[in-house]
Amino acid sequence: MSSVFRYMNQHFALCLFGAVIVGIVLSFVMGEQVVLLKPLGTIFTRLLVMIVPVLVFFSIASSFANIGDATRMKRWAGKIIGWFVLSMLIATFLGIAMGLLFKPGLGIELHSADFKVTEITVDMFIDWLPKNFLGCIAEGNTIQIVFLSIFVGIAVVMMPDGKSKTFLTNILSSSEDLILQIVKGIMYYAPIGVAALMATSIGELKGAFVTQMGSFLAAYSIAFVLQVAIVYFLLLYVVGKINPFRFTRKMFPALITAFTTTSSAATLPVNLRCVKEMGVDKEMTDFGLPLGVTFNMDSMGIEIPLYIMLGMYAVGTAPTIGQLFLFVIMGIAFSIGCAGVPGGGLAIAVILVNAFGLPTEVVAWIAAVFFYLDITGTPMNIWGDAVCTAIVASKEGKIDWDKMNS
Repeated sequence: MSSVFRYMNQHFALCLFGAVIVGIVLSFVMGEQVVLLKPLGTIFTRLLVMIVPVLVFFSIASSFANIGDATRMKRWAGKIIGWFVLSMLIATFLGIAMGLLFKPGLGIELHSADFKVTEITVDMFIDWLPKNFLGCIAEGNTIQIVFLSIFVGIAVVMMPDGKSKTFLTNILSSSEDLILQIVKGIMYYAPIGVAALMATSIGELKGAFVTQMGSFLAAYSIAFVLQVAIVYFLLLYVVGKINPFRFTRKMFPALITAFTTTSSAATLPVNLRCVKEMGVDKEMTDFGLPLGVTFNMDSMGIEIPLYIMLGMYAVGTAPTIGQLFLFVIMGIAFSIGCAGVPGGGLAIAVILVNAFGLPTEVVAWIAAVFFYLDITGTPMNIWGDAVCTAIVASKEGKIDWDKMNS
């Protein structure tokens, strides 16, 4: 059994892809009897919804607390984090733009009793703030939990250095580790849940599903190309004065590793070696790249607005200005605090579906293309880490140009 779990940890996206295939086959083989599988899918979504409030709180609060403390080490540390945030912000805007252009989900015609159109009003902003500390967690109000977790993380950073601050930081980090272990356990059930969700949703939607997920993938793919070929290349050439083609060639071993392992953490040793060998300062590399593994997730910046818009268009509505503004905030927040476990993207999808009152079928649709998102998103994430770190190193005069230009 342990060997099965080990294989799932190493090849989670592939396991999900297999579950999707099984679900599609079952939808045709079982016909109307496919509804018998629905409880298996419901169990999966309920398990994730159960853990959502504490996952959001501890992931984001811990990330802010640890990152804020790290910036005090070196003046350039804050600059690296600043470039991380800018990169994630651009990725989020690209995701929003492509979602508005392609309108994924339009025409599927699902129904959700919990979905509400959000108008941009003063009350909307006030409603984002929790009324009390534990109430929003008990109620599962994801948007309020995001703001509460940011406040807590920043408050810990602002505390004077000492035992109390260290104690609180350790509590947040340890609690996050515990919650991530629970999520990891839930993900062992994911292939069964995804296969069941896929079978039931495919049986109901068929052609509409294929067409609209094609729109989703087109939106994501174009945003991906723009982020990599335009944003990263321009930042390297214009800001860092670095040849982007030579930089990419030197990054190739790390990009291939990220593509094959679909794990930023597993790719980190290779990424560190590549960036150091191209002449970037060792101290800056040792700080920026490990931090970027959990902090700088540009792929999530693109995916998050597309997840939400897929569900919104599926229930027959377009996002309002207020919701687009919220997409930006959530894109940055979840890119910073995204769970570093297999299936973290699926957990984020459940969080967003729950927050916006969208149909749970959206989770199954995302699972259907998760393999593609994973094998492309992971290289983008580690690429972005290297780009931002190299830019700051260039501005600080901490690049060996003989190595970089060799």
